[in-house]
Amino acid sequence: MSTPTYPDIRQQWLDHLQRQGKSPHTLRAYERGLDHFAHWYQVSYGAIFVPDEVMPRDVRDWKAYQQAVEKASPATVNQRLSAITRLFRWARSQEICRENPAEDVSNIRLESRQPKALNKLTLRGLLRVARNNPRDYAMLELLAGTGLRVGELLMLKVGDVEINERSGKVIVRRGKHENYREVPLTLDVRKALEAYLKAHHSEKDNLQAPLWIGTHGGLNHRSSVTRMLEKYAIQAGIESVNPHALRHTFATPYLNANPDDLRGLARLLGHASLNTVMVYTEPNLEDLTQRMERVEIAGN
Repeated sequence: MSTPTYPDIRQQWLDHLQRQGKSPHTLRAYERGLDHFAHWYQVSYGAIFVPDEVMPRDVRDWKAYQQAVEKASPATVNQRLSAITRLFRWARSQEICRENPAEDVSNIRLESRQPKALNKLTLRGLLRVARNNPRDYAMLELLAGTGLRVGELLMLKVGDVEINERSGKVIVRRGKHENYREVPLTLDVRKALEAYLKAHHSEKDNLQAPLWIGTHGGLNHRSSVTRMLEKYAIQAGIESVNPHALRHTFATPYLNANPDDLRGLARLLGHASLNTVMVYTEPNLEDLTQRMERVEIAGN
């Protein structure tokens, strides 16, 4: 069995990943994970890392070292473990090692990250500072009032918004997985859209024209929405807000008001599976804290 040097193994593996089309970000993450293990191995055993000489207990010891000594986050440990698991899998396919010693070393179970929905006060503050800009105000109202994805928001055409005296809807013609859906509009969202359309579009406009108008024509960059939110969050004096938070801001109160309507929420959000919307039913740490405050463990 051939025994190439560590630098050779490292470069060959990275070349292999690049040929697979891995992104530069992923390549750097895998590279850092491998280098971390190789350095730990050399310091711990006084020997250069050779894949075929690594035992499962070595990988477990490395994992424990990161947790106990480095105090690395579970996500960081899991990412590094994923890197060397892939490295050994590739090395085995190249007959550089006989076994994959990382294969049966489990990841650290992560506590699920709860969606961060804006409360009513925070949302009002965000909307208040955007009120003088009809386009931005309408975009914020639409995101928070329908749960649209940013990509869906930016693809809307003028004809995709239908508003009459007592109701309205927005038509998502190319949602995720190319799904078509219609989403009702609340009164606040309708008012914001009507004000924007009056300011920036006329009845003679082509119904296939982009709904959102930017400085240089149609607004079609996600980064533009992200920057807009960051700007208004600073002006409102609140924590940074990302577009997906507004999707959660719609979903969470919807379920609070309609706790048994997972199917309806899935339809509104454009989710194909009910399992995807289950995350909105899980209490976050703030919810659990408030519930514990209401529990009387021992009487006075």
